Amino acid sequence: MLHNSLYIHIPFCARKCRYCDFNSIVSESKTVDRYLRAIEKELSSLQDRYVFNTVYIGGGTPSILSEVQLEKLLQSVIRYIPSSEIREYTVEANPGTLTVNKIGLLKEYLVSRISLGVQSFQDRQLQFLGRIHSSNDAKNALDSLRIAGFRNINIDLIFGCSEQSIEDWEKDLKTVVELNPEHISTYALTYEEGTSLTRDLEDAVIHKLDEGVELEMYKTAIRYLTRSGYNHYEISNFAKYGYECAHNHVYWNNMGYVGIGAGAFSFIDGVRTSNEKDIGKYIDGINENKNIKSFRENLQINQFASETVIMSLRLRQGISNVDFYERFGYKIEDQFREQINRLAKDGLISYADERLKLTEKGLFVADTVMTEFI
Repeated sequence: MLHNSLYIHIPFCARKCRYCDFNSIVSESKTVDRYLRAIEKELSSLQDRYVFNTVYIGGGTPSILSEVQLEKLLQSVIRYIPSSEIREYTVEANPGTLTVNKIGLLKEYLVSRISLGVQSFQDRQLQFLGRIHSSNDAKNALDSLRIAGFRNINIDLIFGCSEQSIEDWEKDLKTVVELNPEHISTYALTYEEGTSLTRDLEDAVIHKLDEGVELEMYKTAIRYLTRSGYNHYEISNFAKYGYECAHNHVYWNNMGYVGIGAGAFSFIDGVRTSNEKDIGKYIDGINENKNIKSFRENLQINQFASETVIMSLRLRQGISNVDFYERFGYKIEDQFREQINRLAKDGLISYADERLKLTEKGLFVADTVMTEFI
């Protein structure tokens, strides 16, 4: 059996956040129940085919599920996935929908890691982003998780909001360090097509933050969090030693994973597929035993190698030539010599000791550097 990672998509929310373009809808109980039955059926099809070392339930908002629905989902996972093999089991949660009883269920069904979508500890910023929780809700959720015995918690934060100052961001960083989670993710706000935030931007209701200020916020996060004992191990992620996210490492190393649910992607042996995105069509397809794959791509070896370099450059340690050679049968410079020479000359990457990685200068223009390897 293959060792992989499992992602389960729960596409329901209490309310769509203003910046969100993920495959999610406002939840409706009958649809949720039908969806969970479809998830269970898709999970059952994986039995005895894979061993999963990491499981990640994301969304949407998994914590929007009622206690009965959440227990049904968690029971399905345990029923079909051998828990003895799972070394990291993450569930995303929103502080506004996470109750003490739901936390108890997560603990009972062996979830080991919680990713808390806080985004900000300032109510003004939360309102701007369209979040349903308050700063106090976030702090109370964290307290409840600690009381229940969770010792591996991630907190998501967003910077670069319109009218957000560096001082505002510093306050959020100070608060999150005081709360002492094991892992912190910091993301620059992006304006995705079709979101209400982008429409406001186009109508000049709001304005983008100056790029220079946004960059300074990113640098501030790196300085403050590393000084506070967090290892900056990936472009947007910081962890106490030993608490780096194992599931996301699979993505960043371009390794194998299976996606369950509407719109979920899978990547096995260089073949990428995605499930039907429309929730109704996904449910009907599962119930009628139809092929629910809406997309399939078989990567050529050079495409696979290219994607692997791009994803690995997100990691501060980059990618070693030894690992690359084991996977592809040739050295990194055999395919990317020109790019390496040019980017190294500009001081954006390092290729010392047979390891390709971003320099600090390259880190701040990472997207531009990565496009060179497409």
